[in-house]
Amino acid sequence: MTESLFYIQRIRAQYDTGIFSKSDKRIADYLLEHPGAVDAETASSIAEKVGTSPATVVRFCRKLGFKGLTDMKNSAAYTNYIESSTTDMDLKKGDDAETVTNKVLQYMKMVLDQLKLSLEPELLQKAADKLADANHVVILAEGGSGTIARAAYDIFLKLAIPCRIVDDIMFQIMEISMMDENDVLFLILNSGRTYNVLQNASYAKQRGIYTIGVVGTKGTPLSKYLDIELPTCIFSSSYLSDISAARLCELVTVSILHSIMALTRDSEQMKRGERIANSIELKRCLLYTSPSPRDR
Repeated sequence: MTESLFYIQRIRAQYDTGIFSKSDKRIADYLLEHPGAVDAETASSIAEKVGTSPATVVRFCRKLGFKGLTDMKNSAAYTNYIESSTTDMDLKKGDDAETVTNKVLQYMKMVLDQLKLSLEPELLQKAADKLADANHVVILAEGGSGTIARAAYDIFLKLAIPCRIVDDIMFQIMEISMMDENDVLFLILNSGRTYNVLQNASYAKQRGIYTIGVVGTKGTPLSKYLDIELPTCIFSSSYLSDISAARLCELVTVSILHSIMALTRDSEQMKRGERIANSIELKRCLLYTSPSPRDR
């Protein structure tokens, strides 16, 4: 099943973003047409078949986030595919609920395995440090990623990180206009090419605002405006939900940032976090208990 191939997902995700040259697209087309044949290929053999140079093939692999063709073939995601290629994850008409459940769960496990390959620990640590040290964090998102932006707002607030989430497009630009070099703009955008977010990111860049982005893949129009880019990869499938896969990757990435920051809090931050946790209890009802016979 070609959906299990990490590099196939990356090619599909970046194909129409403008990052590929004409030669790159010839390589991409060949790999999309022959996904299982890569193990026997070399940079030279691919170059000969598509009419380009071996160096271009290597550069193409690097655009996908690999060190080269060998790294792409030896990646854990590719190895897992070769070892489990007999496992059918494709949904078919007539699959019962149990079969669908097993296949969806297997797909989501594969998604998380590939997320692990996409995320770089050094960048996660750097992003967590910048968020924790910021005077204020402004969280912006668009479309389905907006649900994860609200989760990030909840998670960061409980760590006593001063943050705001802004939905309205006019209020977003106004918020950015009031930010300074001690603040952080935190963007969540799976496609990396929604006009409003691009406009906001460009404005933040002009103003020297530090910007962190949780994105689907590298090399999107948003990339050039980000100080830290955290790619989660993009998945596509005829029956398995790429929407839920994208949200899962975004949420897990935010959760990783949360855990890194939680481990580095000082005593004052922990006190503020406890005060926030206690304040939440003020909004919750006491559990109902039946009156005892004596009280009736």
